Amino acid sequence: MMKTSRFWATALLGISALGGIVCTTRDSSAQQSALADAKARAQKAPASPDAAIAYGRALRRAGREGEALAELKRGQVFAKGDAAVAIGWEISRTHVAKRDFAPAMSACKSVAKVANGAAASRVCAAEAHLLWRRGTEALAELAELAKLPAADATVRFHAKLAEGRARELDSKDVEAEAAYREAIRLAPDRVEGHVLLGAMLQRAGKDGAPSLRRAVELDAHDPIAQLELGRALASDPARRPEAIAAFEKAVAERPTLVDALRGLTEAYVAERRLSDAKRVASSVLRLAPNDVLAHVVSGRVALADGKPDAAIEAGQTALKLMPNEGKAKLLIADAYAKKGEIDLALEAYQKASGLDPLNPAPLVNATNACIAAGRLTSAKAFGQRAVLDFPDHAPSWIAQGDALAADGNPKAARSAYEAAKKARGADAAVIDGKLSRLK
Repeated sequence: MMKTSRFWATALLGISALGGIVCTTRDSSAQQSALADAKARAQKAPASPDAAIAYGRALRRAGREGEALAELKRGQVFAKGDAAVAIGWEISRTHVAKRDFAPAMSACKSVAKVANGAAASRVCAAEAHLLWRRGTEALAELAELAKLPAADATVRFHAKLAEGRARELDSKDVEAEAAYREAIRLAPDRVEGHVLLGAMLQRAGKDGAPSLRRAVELDAHDPIAQLELGRALASDPARRPEAIAAFEKAVAERPTLVDALRGLTEAYVAERRLSDAKRVASSVLRLAPNDVLAHVVSGRVALADGKPDAAIEAGQTALKLMPNEGKAKLLIADAYAKKGEIDLALEAYQKASGLDPLNPAPLVNATNACIAAGRLTSAKAFGQRAVLDFPDHAPSWIAQGDALAADGNPKAARSAYEAAKKARGADAAVIDGKLSRLK
């Protein structure tokens, strides 16, 4: 099964579950309107902790964590009882969004000192531990929660989300899915459980799009829900326009969301919207000059623009930042293949596959590069590895079918194409076209 890094994926999603660059005017206005409405409510009721929490959350969702903390701490002065618990918890989540563990835990401890705050403080601490992949510590906090008197529905809901994230970090997908589904049962109209479940299903090689669509139905302005929906749809050419729309909405809601900007750039490249891709890629690099994948995406744009040398340079810059990044090595391999330097390309493809063994692209792209170079024996070997390692990946079977067809074996090629039809990500029209051309 294809899976991205569980650490970074669940870290980003966890921040979302804690409750301008390329956007359209309408979407940008919607974001500003939501913030403006929350701000207006806070100004109208300056002593209301509930209004402060709502405005703080809106600011955090827009990526303005510093302003969110200022507003929450202002409202904390007026908070008593349950409101004090809620605002302290939200302060911790905002520190988590800033990737500041110590103040997040400090906020959780302050929650424990409030009357009836013991249960919430345990879940708060679990969420903070998950920032640094401390699943064991998170589960220990939840075990302590179980010793307390029955918590209210909100605490139990967030406890289940934290449990799911901890299980997922430990690659226990069945337990994680069960926890997310229980969270959804507890609060079916809250977006967080649907986002976490859908994203986890996608990483597990399943279809998470229905859950993610439900998430955006519940809250179209949630940037992480839009981001994950875009990711779920981007690999399917038929659904790529919808993916682009989702990425654009994610960026409209949070202009600093680098993952959405990268995903949008790649989707633009796939749709041959090169001018848009260039614009967004430059924005990503300005926003995150030390982000490894920002350089990889920039290289992808250069390669699509017919500049393989610039792509190689971008890949090498990425490798300086992170020497074992498989996507950077894959970019370099594809660039060498574009230049016709097949031996350098194949060496890079081998390294890319070793660095990123759960990604079929190095093997698929190596197969295609060998076909283009007339290296049919190598093409069949790479294609065979691709279908053995990724039997449910349609492009692997297509690449192997192409290699067999080029080698003059239409019967075997037909079998490969038919297998591709049954695999994930199959484009029936493309495959039927290949079948019709077999002699």
